[in-house]
Amino acid sequence: MKRLRIKVSHNVSDPADDLRVAARVRQDLFAHAPIEIDPDSPVHGTHRDSSRNAYFEFATNYPEEVRRILEEKGHVPRVVVETINDEPGFECINCGNISPEPFTQCPTCNFKDVTPCPYCNQKVARSAYIPVAGDLFKCPICHHRVRLSFHDPVFNASGEYNQPLVIVECAEAPVHGV
Repeated sequence: MKRLRIKVSHNVSDPADDLRVAARVRQDLFAHAPIEIDPDSPVHGTHRDSSRNAYFEFATNYPEEVRRILEEKGHVPRVVVETINDEPGFECINCGNISPEPFTQCPTCNFKDVTPCPYCNQKVARSAYIPVAGDLFKCPICHHRVRLSFHDPVFNASGEYNQPLVIVECAEAPVHGV
């Protein structure tokens, strides 16, 4: 069985339209295509990727039939079908959105997940840092050693996560006299 991702291109002028289109596509596929949804899978719902495109996933033994129905129902200009591996995706701790790509800021709720690297000032998803030992990591861009730690305190007075969730700090001692 193949896993497919249906991606709806983002409508910048009306982002809610993405979700309406995804709902119509989902309804047409449920009614006319041999697809299977795993309700226990976190990616069966509609989510947004880092480019703000809406998407949902399902399994089928008939991907060509899915493509035919999408074309027949007029969804093709706005919808792309991708065959995917069983990668788990990256979940926003704030809203639960699952993005196929790692992110520094959630594409759905804009929750800031991690601070930029203190050396190169680039936004790097926390999953992209290279583990060294414990809380010590290496930036994949500038290769400096950094420490990753959770925001302290993790929650604010209203019980919501403090932003950013993960703080990236310098781990290398400054070199004096050089």
